[in-house]
Amino acid sequence: MPAPSLLRADGELEAQIDAFQQLIAEQQHFLVVAHSSPDGDAVGSTLGLAMLLREQGKEVTVYNQDPLPYNFDFLPGAQLWRTDLDDVEAVDVTVLLDCGMPGRIGEKFPSHGWGDQIVVVDHHKTLDEEFADLYVHDPEAAATGEILYRLAIRYGEVSVEVAKNLYCCVMTDTGSFRYSNTSRTAFRIAGELVEAGVEPWEMSSHIYENQPRERIELLCKVLSTLSVSACGRLAFLRVEKSMMEGLDVDEELTDGFINYARSVRGVEVATQLRDLGDGNWRVSFRSRGKVDVSALAERFGGGGHHNAAGCVIAARPKEIEARLSAALVELLD
Repeated sequence: MPAPSLLRADGELEAQIDAFQQLIAEQQHFLVVAHSSPDGDAVGSTLGLAMLLREQGKEVTVYNQDPLPYNFDFLPGAQLWRTDLDDVEAVDVTVLLDCGMPGRIGEKFPSHGWGDQIVVVDHHKTLDEEFADLYVHDPEAAATGEILYRLAIRYGEVSVEVAKNLYCCVMTDTGSFRYSNTSRTAFRIAGELVEAGVEPWEMSSHIYENQPRERIELLCKVLSTLSVSACGRLAFLRVEKSMMEGLDVDEELTDGFINYARSVRGVEVATQLRDLGDGNWRVSFRSRGKVDVSALAERFGGGGHHNAAGCVIAARPKEIEARLSAALVELLD
C-alpha cells in the first residue's frame, strides 16, 4: 500500500486555505505584517507571501515596526520591507503572519493599517479568535512558512524567490532541523524547496555564518550573566541596555543567545531577559521539550508554542527570576 502524502492537510486546514485563496482572488491591495522583533519565520513568511501575492498581480505593502534583521537582508523581496505606513492609503486585506494576537505586531502599528478584512496565518498554539475575519491556523506545523507552502503549491511551480523565503522559515524555526518540531513533513517541504532552486549552503551561510564582530563581543557580556536556578532546571541570561554602550549593535543581534543557556546540562527551560526600559523586560523562553513554555508564558500575559514562547514583565530582574522559578517548579512537579 502506498504511503499517504505527507503534505495532505486535514479537512479544516484545507478549507481555511481554500477561503484564503478565494480572498486573494477577490481582493487587490494586501498589507502583510508579522510580529515585532521578527525572527526567521516572521521574516520569511512576510517576504514569501509578499512575493507570492505579487506573482498573482496583487499590490502588496510589507510592514514591520522593527527593521529587517541584518542576516535576512539577502532574501528576495527584502527591499520591500518598511517600518512606516505614512504614505499608504486604505488596504483591502491585512494579513498577520506568525502571530495570532494583534498586540504582538507592536504598538506603532497605525489604525489605518487595518484592512477591510483581516487574515491570520499562524502555527502558534496561542490565538486570539475574536478579531480576524479568517484564520489559517495549524499548530502542528513546524513554521508559518510550512502553511504558506501549502498555499503556494496551489498556484503551480513555486518560484525560487518564494522558495528561498519559505525555506528560511522552516530552517530557522526548526533550529536547522534540530528541534523537536522537526517533522517528516518539514523535511519533505524543505526538500521540495531545494528542488525549486534553494541552495542550503547559501541560506545557512547568510543566516548563521555572517555575524558582525560586535555580536560576538555582546555575546561575551551576556554570557557573563548566566545563572541557574537552585533546582538546576531553569537557566537565565540577561541583556541590559548598558551592555550595548560603545558597540555599534542593535537588539536584534541577541537572537540565538538564549540557546547557549538551554545547552547547559540539566536545564529544561532557558530564559532570556531583555531590557526594554522603564522597568520592563521582554522574557523569552526556550524548552528542551519536557516543558510547554507557552503555558508558562501565558501565566504572565504572553504566549507562543510548546518549545518557544515569550512575555513582557515589569519588575526587577531578580524578582522576575524568582517568580519564573516558582512557576516552573509548579509545571515540572
